[in-house]
Amino acid sequence: MKQTISLLCLLISSIAVSQNPLYVTTPTVAYDDANGTNQIGVYVHGAYLENVEKISKDVFKVTTEYSGITYILDTANLKEIITNADESEKSPAPIIDFDDYYGSPHLFTVVGGLKVRKAPNHQSETLGVLYNGTPVGINYYPYDKEAWIKITFNEGQGYIPVKYLGKRPILANLIASYKKATDPKEQKRLTQRIVELGWNSSDEEAAKALLVFADFAEKNGQPEKGAIARLQAEVLKATPEEEMYEKILAMVSKKQLGFTLNNVIEPTKGFSLATLEKTFGKIKESYSNLDDCALDNYESNIKFNNAECIGHDVNKTYTLRIVNIANGAGFKINNSVLNENTTEKEFLKIGKGLINLILSTEKAYQIPIGDSAYRFTFAEGKLSKVELIYFC
Repeated sequence: MKQTISLLCLLISSIAVSQNPLYVTTPTVAYDDANGTNQIGVYVHGAYLENVEKISKDVFKVTTEYSGITYILDTANLKEIITNADESEKSPAPIIDFDDYYGSPHLFTVVGGLKVRKAPNHQSETLGVLYNGTPVGINYYPYDKEAWIKITFNEGQGYIPVKYLGKRPILANLIASYKKATDPKEQKRLTQRIVELGWNSSDEEAAKALLVFADFAEKNGQPEKGAIARLQAEVLKATPEEEMYEKILAMVSKKQLGFTLNNVIEPTKGFSLATLEKTFGKIKESYSNLDDCALDNYESNIKFNNAECIGHDVNKTYTLRIVNIANGAGFKINNSVLNENTTEKEFLKIGKGLINLILSTEKAYQIPIGDSAYRFTFAEGKLSKVELIYFC
């Protein structure tokens, strides 16, 4: 009996030995079986493998959520710790290790409006969308073009089809294809890719892309969208220089830039509680957050129905932080007071030369003020919210 148990234990240990989680030190081919019959993908440099079994001296079995069961025969490429001494070779797949867009192994989306799913299938819930040319960090690249890969998305995870990833698209090539296209549907498809790639590029490239979209929109009965795109291109070309940042700060000190209530710009020390209550009603909540870099000693965050403020305990005043633009609440830029009727087109004309950032997915724009920035958000073409963003 004792001998039988010993033989059984020996047999089990020879078949599989559990391992601690391991890292991939250089791009490593994955196989479909322990004999290395077919190559089915590549684990990238730095991939973290949690479920690893040692089948033999030369074979590891790897089970992951995104690749299923695979086998690694280059066992020297798996280590418990990665150091600078571990040299990484060039990947056998079209993976980009390092460039100006991403600091670890990745590819880029090559289609417009790529949906990120909650599970690896087309029927699953959509978590969001990736623009054309978005860098996507990956741990494993499957050779099966119909496979899905897991990615980090919005501080969580999601899935996209691997067939929509590749080398970064070239804007000039897409624009050339658009100019040659005659079918309106093809032009529309190319325009979407061009604009999305533009937003993932420099201001200069984004401006070029926006002018292509403006051309398409104006030729297809959308003059308003075309006009906004042309104004956005002008704004990008007029991004504030160093001297403009000083001018913006001077505008703040001269009361030419800031929140307004009933056309009265916010005082330097803030509004009184009575003034705020006339517009926003009674305080709903008050709290202090030590991790909030906007709050200093003797300050707290004050919430109303349609606004948030920083309350100053010493002088009993309140400076606005987030405001839903309506019912007398607005914002002043130079001699113009913006309100809920201010259109995106009007704002772009007023803010040209002051706007340093366009957040296309959020329909928002930013004007910098030192270590902070005012963010202007639009809904249905009208100004809906202004927020003072603090950069910690």
